[in-house]
Amino acid sequence: MIICVGSVFVDHIANIDIFPKKPIKVLANNIDKRLGGAAAVAALTVKKFDGKVEFIGRIGDDDASAFIKKELNSNKLKFSKSLILKNTSSSQSYIFEDKKGERLLAAYTSKKLLLAKKIPHFVLSSNHTYLFDIRWIEAALYLSRQSAIGKIKCVGDIDNFKMNKKIKEIVFNTTYPIFSETGLYDFCKIKSPLKALKNLFKRKNKFYAVTLGENGVMWIDNHQAYFCKPLKIKVVETNGAGDVFHGAFTYSVDQNNNINHAMKFATAAATLKCTKKGGIRSLPSLNSVNKLAAKLKIIKVLT
Repeated sequence: MIICVGSVFVDHIANIDIFPKKPIKVLANNIDKRLGGAAAVAALTVKKFDGKVEFIGRIGDDDASAFIKKELNSNKLKFSKSLILKNTSSSQSYIFEDKKGERLLAAYTSKKLLLAKKIPHFVLSSNHTYLFDIRWIEAALYLSRQSAIGKIKCVGDIDNFKMNKKIKEIVFNTTYPIFSETGLYDFCKIKSPLKALKNLFKRKNKFYAVTLGENGVMWIDNHQAYFCKPLKIKVVETNGAGDVFHGAFTYSVDQNNNINHAMKFATAAATLKCTKKGGIRSLPSLNSVNKLAAKLKIIKVLT
């Protein structure tokens, strides 16, 4: 069983030809509205693989929340332990995507939602695997502490944060902290991903990873750094690829696969996601991910 904890958004997507060099009016080719959010999309990815999964997030009680609940229910994703906050706006984002699949994203979460300190009652089990994003930092901190004392195994999506003591504790306690490239730089202030991972490993001897977009993923574990690069593809949509990566990695870990297998599987899933438009409506199948993962290789990086 996988428990995904964190953000859920209503995404508003506008497709344009190219990004202008300066702010001007542009015509959109299409406008779409769909479910987003790191933890929610990760959970739906696991659901697509027929994995047992539950989503726990914070939702308001506005029109956007009605859309969120409808989408979660239509995808048969359990979310009954989520917190529903009265007189509160749910999270929304506005995304511009060009023909190359690149995006500009503006995300909004109300202060009332972000500052809600309450976390749900987690029935912890060593048979479960937990995934969190740090937009719900109190829940992330609690789960990371439980993973540090060996009660659970936990995957952390480390991105979009303001540096503080809580973030440091989350990173060094979580079983599998996986940074975005920007997140790794913000945490370490070191430009080289390899040097940054080595710096983290010196501070506490454990697993750390960083996703590098089209350049793949790099991680360090047991004094050795590794790299997995995706196959070249025609990119159609990058939005949600990182969330799919985290969901796929967590699914593979929950299946008791080793890290190398989990990294190839997650890389393949994120790659396939980039080949189709539609967000959660175009998540890759388990069979297609397994086929592509079998073609990928793990490379040891000289440290």
